[in-house]
Amino acid sequence: MKFENHLEQLRKKFTLDLSSRFEQIRTLYRQYSQDGRDRDELRQGLHRLAGLAGTFKASRISELARNLEIHLAQHFADGLEEEDKIIDILFGQFEKAVDAYLTQSADSEHEARSKLVLPRSDKTICLVEDDPLQAEQIALVLQEAGYQVVIYHALPPFSEFLTGARPLPSLIMMDMVFSDSVESGASVIRQLREQVADFPPVIFISVWADIVSRVNAIRAGASEYLVKPVSSQALVETVDKYLSKATTYKILIVDDDAISSEYVATIIQQAGMQARTLLDPLRIFETMEDFQPDLLILDIYMPVCSGIELAQVIRQCCCYSLIPIIFLTTNTTLDQELAALSSGGDEFVRKSDSDTYLMRKLESRLRRLGQIRDLNQQLQKAQRRSEQLRKLQSDFLSYVVHELKSPLHLILGYSDLLRAEAGLSAEQIDMLDVIVRGGQHQLEMINELSERAKIVAGKLKLNPESFDLLQLLGELINDAEVLAHQHRITLISAFEGSSAQLIKADRRRVWQVIANLLSNAIKYNKPGGSVWVSVQKRSNGLLRVTIRDNGMGIPAENLDNVFDAFERLGAQNSSVEGIGIGLSICSQLVQLMGGNIGVESEIDLGSSFWVELPINV
Repeated sequence: MKFENHLEQLRKKFTLDLSSRFEQIRTLYRQYSQDGRDRDELRQGLHRLAGLAGTFKASRISELARNLEIHLAQHFADGLEEEDKIIDILFGQFEKAVDAYLTQSADSEHEARSKLVLPRSDKTICLVEDDPLQAEQIALVLQEAGYQVVIYHALPPFSEFLTGARPLPSLIMMDMVFSDSVESGASVIRQLREQVADFPPVIFISVWADIVSRVNAIRAGASEYLVKPVSSQALVETVDKYLSKATTYKILIVDDDAISSEYVATIIQQAGMQARTLLDPLRIFETMEDFQPDLLILDIYMPVCSGIELAQVIRQCCCYSLIPIIFLTTNTTLDQELAALSSGGDEFVRKSDSDTYLMRKLESRLRRLGQIRDLNQQLQKAQRRSEQLRKLQSDFLSYVVHELKSPLHLILGYSDLLRAEAGLSAEQIDMLDVIVRGGQHQLEMINELSERAKIVAGKLKLNPESFDLLQLLGELINDAEVLAHQHRITLISAFEGSSAQLIKADRRRVWQVIANLLSNAIKYNKPGGSVWVSVQKRSNGLLRVTIRDNGMGIPAENLDNVFDAFERLGAQNSSVEGIGIGLSICSQLVQLMGGNIGVESEIDLGSSFWVELPINV
């Protein structure tokens, strides 16, 4: 295979490179032994060789190089003669390990796999299901999604197929229970995993939803567990996670050792992903801007800039703050691992770990990344749908307002004419008054709908001017006295005698907002309650008007919905009339005027609504 040949070439390149690297280290070691020179260069050389040997699974060389590096640092710190002896012994063992490795053939270094290794067949799913009807339905759904499906209705033919000399499927989908076999699907998969290397992902489908069945599936190596009946959408989405997304990922490998980084890149490319290597960490941003990676693999020890420092720099850039980072390095201390993770890393993998371990870590992070992207796509789709619904709502409101206003004006007009007629009885006049009051109430609600339609459509025009807010509040309180008297509510103003407070806003809209808040504070208050109106300058350059009552209050769980349109928070069950868009209109008007609006409330203690508007300077 092309992939295996490339890895073998890299292993041979490492073997050839090992000889020259070791000669450089041996020269530096002799100089260091004579007069203590080149200690830092020697440590750097040992560290790089430890990492490179770990990448190619030359574990003994990697371990001895790392131990030498540690003892050299300890000798520099303590200066003990015993350290010299230990370093000499270690270097002798290191030299023998390198010589032994170089005398072996490239083939003898890597033991042949005991398992059967077969190539993969892209986008091919092996479906094992003993129910022909269900198998046909599942296959049809997957085929419509672009996948090739091979169906087996029994376990023995499936086992023969999987161990035969043919390409492996990309994914296995299997029922847990087979009526014609004493073995379960999980037990068969468990046996086959011992015979076949690079086993494809397995999705079990079962009628059993209990925890024991799920645990048995996990023990067999299940990637997913679906409970019948499975919807077509859930089926395709589950399969897509394993077969459709991997090729879209881009991995950037930052390692100053060319051979090591190329080896990792080859492993990643074989898995169907794109990989790029970067030897100079200082070029990280221009490379990321050009390559747009989905995940970073960083070596920790790089002389120009360590991986930990590089991760911290990347995390400080908001556009890359969430990109997954895997640290790949030689054996390190616990403190260094913690520092690496604290710098913003997500995973920590040693170069001596198996390639499978690295790929599992990589797949885990990319799976989470895929889930996040799916959620973002769903959110964007929901936002687009919300915008469409908002436009439809605006169009509907405009239509309703237009269709209702004209006949209502006719009803009110003719009612006024009838009231002006002579000779009407007292009962007839009372009936007309009821008609007029009902019509006026309906007209108020239609006008509110009209206001909201204009705001949503962005057609509402404001006329900002400079005026005295305290004067406006005085007028509003005087007008509200009649309503307050009807509900036995006391109005208290806490700004009388204060100097004028000029604001810059649309006077008519400010009147509308505060009149609405005052009306609500009175109507939703307790009989015999009070309403306080106060004014306060804020440090943000706005003037705050607070309208506080001692009514029933609003439950904490409803506070976030107070300013939502058509939300009455249970008031629809009370005698207070309305359709629940007054506060929504107030909120939008205040925002359009560059202000803020909010509420604080406690059950049985009352509510405080406040409005902040720009001070005229």
